[in-house]
Amino acid sequence: MSTTPALSCLATLALACATFESREAAQAQAQSADLAAEVLALKQSVEAQAKDVAEAKQLAEKSARYAAEQAKAAAALAAVLDESEKAGFTYGINPESRVVLLRGWRDALAAAQREVPPVPEPTKTAQARR
Repeated sequence: MSTTPALSCLATLALACATFESREAAQAQAQSADLAAEVLALKQSVEAQAKDVAEAKQLAEKSARYAAEQAKAAAALAAVLDESEKAGFTYGINPESRVVLLRGWRDALAAAQREVPPVPEPTKTAQARR
């Protein structure tokens, strides 16, 4: 009779170990699935942010090119005002108002040419998109 309780105890112990291992495997599988879902969500988030950064960079490049073109136009207009003044624009009826007008235009043009951001060199990915 002593072998029956020992075998019974051994069988119970084996059943408990199998159940424990089964639970552990199920928990590990559930954790693995949760981690895979989290990795997928993070990957999608990173891809969306990368797209946003690329669009923001493209907009910044366009803005810098626009500002540079405006500065060039302001410089050209300032040269035209100088030429107009040399040709006699300020002479005639109420010349002081014309001098004030030229000064105002020149101030506005100088502001348009001040602190213009540099145009960045296009990157290889930006060139490939065009």
